[in-house]
Amino acid sequence: MRRSLLSLSILAGLLTGCGGGSSDSTVETLPSGTEPPTANPTTVVKSGVITGFGSVYIDGKRYTTNTTTITVNGNAGAAIDALKVGMKIQLTSDDDDDENSNDASATSITYDSDVGGIIQSIDRSAGQIQIAGVTMVYDDLTHFIGTSVTTLNVGDRIEASGYAMADGSFYATYVELENDLPESEPQHITGVISELETTAQTFFIGSMQVDYSQAVPEGELANALQVKLEGVITNNVFVASELEVRNSRFEEQDDIAEAEVEGVITAVDAAAQTLEIYGQTYAYNNATQFEYGAAENLAPGVVVELNLAFNNGEQTVTKIEFKQLSVTDGKLKGMITALDNEAGSFTVNNTVFYVNTQTRFEDDNDQYIALNSLQLNDLVEVVYQVEAGQNIVLRLEREDDNEYYEESEVEGYLTAFTENSVTLSGLTIAMSVDAVYLLDDRRVTLAEFIAALVNGVILEVRGNYDANGSFTANKFELELEDDNSDDDSDGGSDDGSDDNSDDNDDGQDNDGATTGTYLEIEGRVSAVGADNRFTVNGYEVDISGASELELNGRRVSAAEFMAAISAGTIVEVEGSLNEAGVLLAREAEIETSDDNGESDDD
Repeated sequence: MRRSLLSLSILAGLLTGCGGGSSDSTVETLPSGTEPPTANPTTVVKSGVITGFGSVYIDGKRYTTNTTTITVNGNAGAAIDALKVGMKIQLTSDDDDDENSNDASATSITYDSDVGGIIQSIDRSAGQIQIAGVTMVYDDLTHFIGTSVTTLNVGDRIEASGYAMADGSFYATYVELENDLPESEPQHITGVISELETTAQTFFIGSMQVDYSQAVPEGELANALQVKLEGVITNNVFVASELEVRNSRFEEQDDIAEAEVEGVITAVDAAAQTLEIYGQTYAYNNATQFEYGAAENLAPGVVVELNLAFNNGEQTVTKIEFKQLSVTDGKLKGMITALDNEAGSFTVNNTVFYVNTQTRFEDDNDQYIALNSLQLNDLVEVVYQVEAGQNIVLRLEREDDNEYYEESEVEGYLTAFTENSVTLSGLTIAMSVDAVYLLDDRRVTLAEFIAALVNGVILEVRGNYDANGSFTANKFELELEDDNSDDDSDGGSDDGSDDNSDDNDDGQDNDGATTGTYLEIEGRVSAVGADNRFTVNGYEVDISGASELELNGRRVSAAEFMAAISAGTIVEVEGSLNEAGVLLAREAEIETSDDNGESDDD
């Protein structure tokens, strides 16, 4: 499903800046356990997402790392190969006086993970993962290391980096599988405080209640501030053993020359000429420059980047840049058939794609992958945006055979169609009556789907490539209505009913999902009822003789399938909601490692 994540226009602004490239200098916050850096008067402090290596690129700008001190999750002296594309880092530089120069050197780089724990549930239709009581959102620009959207399972332990959103959710730029860690390892989350009660020593992150009575807060707590917590979930409450306030205040560091702060506005006082980002106040004045907007456009929920200058401890907001709202225009896999390093382009599926300084390159086996290291016949996945008639690559991943032939999605503008095929992203895909067709999230017939097609709309098609380069599709999706709250309300919102991820519940509900909505969910069964029904992710699921059921890869009957289910069993379900809100299973699958319904997380 092509998503406008969280139904928050702010998120797209966090990812794509003006000019069509991917911009990731977002919400200037100091990593956990890191004090504001000591620097000389020319020091520049930056925070953003790693977009490439050789030495390291942040927001498309290169910094050499020959003498850089690298700290990863509190461990100083790390090697650069401990860093990955998609990680949000803190960087300081003493010679970054020219934004167009590639000769600046990084004095220090610090990475600290934002979220880490065991997956409680997955809503693939909404692009959401429930972990440690927090709804984590992913999209086509999220980098998955050691796993993928398709292979990630409930019960897997992951580490994530990204941005805490004001509504308590978390947007992931980087997700890495960490199944080698013991189950007893504490979980950690990052979020925005709401409903703070200092007497009771509680607050909320989204709808997850936090009890910090057993922690000593590092920093003064207040609503709208960003915090990082470590602890466990007990009786639907996150009990914190560690609690740290994250902030971006540099006024007392009079040796810092410049800093960038980017994020979501949480409050504005036009009369006083102040705005708040994550509850922290910044004052602008009549001399402040505005780019892609004006002072009257400042409002809660708008994404801005502030350029800050410091002189003798005094902070000045020199520029406020409004971030344009955007989404990706397409995604595809294919084999590279032509390369032009001088033009900065390559060809896949007879379509030319161009890279720029914002393009993120990824290869699990080659940290230093770039355009000049690509070769003809390489298998790649490309996420792109169309600008001025050119396909600009936002993310490129070089894949091995196992990754390439996994189930995946092709997205793009429809350029041609017939009664039995569609063409998008340079690929012609056959349509069969056996595939699933979704129109505005509801299942329709092939004829109804074709009747809604018109060149220029964006399609999403799910399926698999074969060794001959053919793509066999099993699901087609078209959204004609404007995006609203549907994408993130279809079973993915957090109602605070989470339990420990080692227990039964999943922390998701079905508020907002309507009759006919098609869902793809994975979670632990919380209740087993009569008449071939069970509850998962807050949905009552109905199994019938028409359902396609698998147990450990083997087709089984409804009776066999229900016999394998008990509280805690991990189940994947696809289907549509009926008038009563019951999920009628079209497909359901259980993977177990033994006869007790325990999840096989391999």
